[in-house]
Amino acid sequence: GGEFAFVLVGSALAAGLVPDDLGQAALVVTTATMVMIPGLAALARRLGRRIDRTTLGRARAEPPPAERQPGRVIVAGYGRVGQLVAEMLARHKVPYIALDMDAARVADQRRLGNPVYFGDSANADLLRRCGIDTARALVVTLDQPRAVEAVVAAARTERPDLTIVARARDARHATALYEMGVDDAVPETIEASLQLSEAVLVDVGVPMGLVIASIHERRDEFRAILRRKEAPPAAAFQARRTVGKTS
Repeated sequence: GGEFAFVLVGSALAAGLVPDDLGQAALVVTTATMVMIPGLAALARRLGRRIDRTTLGRARAEPPPAERQPGRVIVAGYGRVGQLVAEMLARHKVPYIALDMDAARVADQRRLGNPVYFGDSANADLLRRCGIDTARALVVTLDQPRAVEAVVAAARTERPDLTIVARARDARHATALYEMGVDDAVPETIEASLQLSEAVLVDVGVPMGLVIASIHERRDEFRAILRRKEAPPAAAFQARRTVGKTS
């Protein structure tokens, strides 16, 4: 209990809503718990730190399995985006292995039975242990541009022919990733715009098949633009959208 409990129970006693013995017992419990809370909180913090050290240490100490599983996808980063990618891979029965630098997240996912391991995806030795030489593809879902580029560079050094799909901050970052040799760079801003366009077109009654076809067409147009040496300014993208609307 807390201060509000004193007010609530006191008012209930004054109004005759609860018996006196019950009200007095509630006040005693409230007082006792208020006195105990600081000590229990301090004890909980110490226990929590001890549990965290054990759990995180276990997550860090457990390396990816040494056995090879040809044809699986390596997912670099297991935040919200990486988890969704992994979920879709699992739904289509495509094997994967994931890496993440958040030891607590790794420990949680390991408890759920997911093949997630602690480590830096830009570490070449770790990529080799994950089987990059036989991997089907690499998906980089990290949200820091420099971290994405470091993983792409390490992976390309190990496997020039590996299919790499990377998350990009924006159009310019996507262009830089294409120059580094990724097969597909997915800019957050453009992809969000395409998804919003798809939703509104369907909601206003445009047939789903036409919407999906046009979204794929527009995505291909953006991909072709981003593969050029320099990312076009925002005005160029706006101009192309305007042309698309008029056509």
